[in-house]
Amino acid sequence: MRLLKTIILCLLILPLEAFAKKDGLAHLSGKIEGYKYGSNVIIVDPQGNLPDDTLSMAADGSFKTAFAVQYPTELIFTIEQPQVQFKFYATKNSNAQMGISLRATQGEEYVADVTYTGDNKEVFTFMQSHDYNNLIGEKYGDDELKKMTFASFQQGLRNDIDKMLSDLALLKDKMFKSAKAAEWEKKYTYELMRYADVETTEDKDFSTWWKSQDYNNDMNIASSHVARDYKLIKQSGKNDYDIEFIKELPRHFSNKEIYFACANEHIVKVLATAPVNTDEIYNTYKKLYAGHENDIPDFVKNSYEEAKRNVAGKLAPDFEMEDESGNKIKLSQLRGKLIYIDVWATWCGPCKLEIPKMATLADHYKDDPNVLLVSISIDQDAERWKQAIKSTETKSNWKQYHVIGALESEFCKHYSIVGIPRFLMIDRNGKVVSLDAPRPGEATVIEMIDRN
Repeated sequence: MRLLKTIILCLLILPLEAFAKKDGLAHLSGKIEGYKYGSNVIIVDPQGNLPDDTLSMAADGSFKTAFAVQYPTELIFTIEQPQVQFKFYATKNSNAQMGISLRATQGEEYVADVTYTGDNKEVFTFMQSHDYNNLIGEKYGDDELKKMTFASFQQGLRNDIDKMLSDLALLKDKMFKSAKAAEWEKKYTYELMRYADVETTEDKDFSTWWKSQDYNNDMNIASSHVARDYKLIKQSGKNDYDIEFIKELPRHFSNKEIYFACANEHIVKVLATAPVNTDEIYNTYKKLYAGHENDIPDFVKNSYEEAKRNVAGKLAPDFEMEDESGNKIKLSQLRGKLIYIDVWATWCGPCKLEIPKMATLADHYKDDPNVLLVSISIDQDAERWKQAIKSTETKSNWKQYHVIGALESEFCKHYSIVGIPRFLMIDRNGKVVSLDAPRPGEATVIEMIDRN
């Protein structure tokens, strides 16, 4: 009897969590203060290994869910209205609760103040205070990098990541520490590659670093390596730089699979701009496949045919777009003026950096009735575009239009738009001047507009 009483007493003092069902699921519950009923709340796996989980929300903002995780996973808790995101960490049989309070910032954006209890709290707290983009990503924007040598960038970035790694080492969760350390080391490499975005003349230290990278076994590194070499040879002022670059391409690679993938990716980007010497460029590219011309991918052949239809002097393909009020207009209706087109989207950071330069260019031509500046958004969400062009950040004094269908729109297909920002120029007769026009801040853009 005494033994039975002892057992009962022990059971009574155990926490309720001790009786939680070990079902292999991650359990999450909580409440969102200030929740707008009807707004979607979604748990997203950024790696795409788990299906998105749209939570069943009560009118008072409370929720409860459980989902399968095969291994410890970093997930994103997303509230659509107002738009808020934050990360959390889930493991098998974990049980956690969140008290979420939404708060507006001075910039009219919202943030979530989260009171977290339950399993993985240590990791959750760490994730909120050690967000890579907040601590490092924003520190090395393009404007900051332009002021730095590659050597100083590399050393500063290494020091910052080492500091985060030393904080990471204090955690108990070994799997999280291992995964996060590997992620940050990969980010270190990819962040260094970004220096190519601001490099105007060759930085020898950067070239030395590139040579230490194994771009024969990593398509991302290989592709960026090719893009940098192409930019440098293009900036050198050499004639027929496209042809010279293609001839030099084989010397960079021993891995033929990576080599051909880079060659195909590069030639499509070049052909998308419909260069005047399209035939010569394509014939040089074909020599890479000497004796195996049938292996040239169809998408490359299609890009070549599209480029031939769009070379300078050909009539620009017509397409339909709409203004902020929903009024539809075709490109052909704008004939009679030299048209400079900026292709952008609200989600494109580099596109937004061009906005002040577009404003300066628009101001330069504000009294010229023969020149028309146009921005065309390829946003999937037209309402997001409309809100953006009303904001101070993207407000403009030139024409703003939107095409329906994003990258699948007739506009993007006709002009081979696969990446943005992109700048096009159409002459007064509706003929193509360039599908790879200078950016609005480049010294040659005014000369090119005036010449045509």
